[in-house]
Amino acid sequence: MNNIKDNSANTIVQKDFWESLQHDILFSKQTLSPEDTFALIEQNFMFSLFFRGFSYIELINFQTMFDLNDIGYLILMSLSQDVHTQQNNIEINELSIYHFIKKSLPKKLKFAIGPLISNRISILVTSDTDISLDRTKEESIDISKDLINHFKKEANIVATAGIGKLKKIQSIYSSYIEAQSCLSHCKTGQVLHKQDLEDTSFEFHFDYEETEKYMLDAIRHKKVEAYDYFSLLMNHIQKLNDCAARNRIIEILVLAAHTVQKDSTDDTQYFNYSKHLNELANLTGTQLIEWAYKRFIYITGYVKTQNSIDYSNKIVQATKEYLEAHYTEDITLEDVAEQVNISPQYFSKLIKKNTGFNFIDWLSMLRVKKAKELLTNSDLTVKEVCFMVGYKDPNYFSRIFKKRMGITPSDYIKNSNFLSRKN
Repeated sequence: MNNIKDNSANTIVQKDFWESLQHDILFSKQTLSPEDTFALIEQNFMFSLFFRGFSYIELINFQTMFDLNDIGYLILMSLSQDVHTQQNNIEINELSIYHFIKKSLPKKLKFAIGPLISNRISILVTSDTDISLDRTKEESIDISKDLINHFKKEANIVATAGIGKLKKIQSIYSSYIEAQSCLSHCKTGQVLHKQDLEDTSFEFHFDYEETEKYMLDAIRHKKVEAYDYFSLLMNHIQKLNDCAARNRIIEILVLAAHTVQKDSTDDTQYFNYSKHLNELANLTGTQLIEWAYKRFIYITGYVKTQNSIDYSNKIVQATKEYLEAHYTEDITLEDVAEQVNISPQYFSKLIKKNTGFNFIDWLSMLRVKKAKELLTNSDLTVKEVCFMVGYKDPNYFSRIFKKRMGITPSDYIKNSNFLSRKN
């Protein structure tokens, strides 16, 4: 997830932010100054604080290293698109932005600066326990406004800031999510605090943070519900402006890829978001959402490969063969249990244990897979395909197809290459 490009190591483009930082620290051909080394460690700490977590002892040690208090709030800054052009007055990279912010912030503050991810950078500002909430809010807004002015005057960069509420440092991710929601609704070049967002009419009631957690948990446990939660997130994101939507999409895909890679025993690929930035910049509206579905399915496709089903089990193998031969028919769990000569209750538990799926999930995935082949390689209508893969109700078929694939069969026909797995 690093925005720094190291031309001497092409393999980094397939590594996540954590490993990129380790590479920068350990294998850089140029000698890093103590200040730069400390900056990379600090960014590493911030990334882990949000996305990896620490033990209590580790967190205490990092707090001591960076002189951080026990409570704080998160400022999330979005830098305008010209941050990647040559029109800026400073060189734009991970370290130059870090040092620029550090020099611009008041020396009395106890803070830590996160990595530059896409066009966003996070700042954790810690406070004394006896400071009032109103004073904290005023302080955070003043700090953000000063930073925005510094970026504009000294670096010719337009910055926008979202601010989360005061939290214990162990729970600072909640403040990060709040800052994200503020940034999505904030006008370019301005500041929005979570408390002000709650007082306005455009505050939404959708629990984005909780849904995101459910999605990652479903990916981690190889559950097909991950697509459902992703769809809920996309339904929310499509209501945002294009810039906010791009940032949210990148964040979700990076988290999903990290979860897949972290929990996989295979040599799965990393999602290198940086190579997609130019492509994303040219997409708007529904194009962004369609692109996000395509990449999400590509990333999480590693989760539910057929290798995760143990076909060495004779019952599972017999079930597979029966479903392949009869999926076009009106099949029930009881029918298949009878075919393999075991009770429906035991059959249900055995299938779940050996495949990770419920029987209905397995059957619907098979039918959707067959439907995709027919929709792609024939001129059949959605209604005709519906009947050919074993469904009697086209509306129900469309709901199942969209639940599994994220788009309706009609949209799938229009975008026959939508699910092609290409880099």
